[in-house]
Amino acid sequence: MLVCQICGKTKQTIAYSRHKKGSSGAGGQWKMKAPIHMRTQKVNLHAYKCMKLCTKCLRMVKSAQKNPSQPKVEIHAAA
Repeated sequence: MLVCQICGKTKQTIAYSRHKKGSSGAGGQWKMKAPIHMRTQKVNLHAYKCMKLCTKCLRMVKSAQKNPSQPKVEIHAAA
């Protein structure tokens, strides 16, 4: 499953619409409004030392290894 093992980030469903020339706000008619579609955004996961990490957590882990004075990154069990 596509889940970050540190923060538990998963896929998200978002609503998006393309711009149509006659959409509302541009002086057009309501029937010409751009339709709204549901779209899935996947997590950008990387395999690092037998773990699946999102990009943000990967940067935190790598910077913590370079600078040991920074606080440790805690690994939470993904639900």
